[in-house]
Amino acid sequence: MAITVLEVLKKLPRTNCGDCGQQTCLAFATQVIKEGEDLEKCPHLTVTAAGLGEAVKAQQEAGVGRRRESHAISLEVLQAKVAPLDFAALAEGLGATYGEEAGRPYLSLAYFGYCLQVFKDELRYPPGALADPWDAILLYNYIASQGREPVTGRWIAYNSLPNSVSKAKTLARLERQLADHFAGKTAELRERLAQQGGDTVTVGGEDADVQASFLPLPRVPVLLLFWDAEAEEGFAAQAHFLFDASVTTYLDLEAILFLVEHLMERLMG
Repeated sequence: MAITVLEVLKKLPRTNCGDCGQQTCLAFATQVIKEGEDLEKCPHLTVTAAGLGEAVKAQQEAGVGRRRESHAISLEVLQAKVAPLDFAALAEGLGATYGEEAGRPYLSLAYFGYCLQVFKDELRYPPGALADPWDAILLYNYIASQGREPVTGRWIAYNSLPNSVSKAKTLARLERQLADHFAGKTAELRERLAQQGGDTVTVGGEDADVQASFLPLPRVPVLLLFWDAEAEEGFAAQAHFLFDASVTTYLDLEAILFLVEHLMERLMG
């Protein structure tokens, strides 16, 4: 018999700590069975879950109980959205360059330092760039926005965006991970920031030890603020991401979180 979501849930701590990346243990158990998530992403598995792990892995490899890949579904939806769009008309507003190959339109977009070609049904990387299947979701999301609003230069917090209350917890968890990773290592953080094209900036009213801005997409600047730990004062390290006030013109709430995760991978990897 196939292992169910409930059986996995029974082996989890059921504390809804979020350390696995999901907001609840039930959500994580569902991801394990329906989407093929790695059970070991829960760092608090009970001892009795050890034997279950191998069985779950075998079930995942057999494709038993899984939904159709969420990536494939999301990609199809987004490609359907961009299919009727006029890439030539959108290029300037998205900070992209328009081109054609054998009659196929594409946009050349700067993405985390690389120049990618985004066709309506294909994402093409330059030589040497590491491909990630989820990049396509973010880039098609960006193009589907048809955003034309100029960058405002005004930084805002994620939780100030409409309908962001539930998702703001995920960003707070990511910020905590980054802060803990670089606590006591401000010099290393500055080095990583430079490697990833972060520009040192000074934002009025902020007293952070590190302030750096990034431009992972042409119209989506991101600001990182970092305060190192002060053991004598009893303060833990803190990190916060801020976004231009125009950000939801170009990305939805989920895509913004994905962008932050990608940036963190580059800084912490």
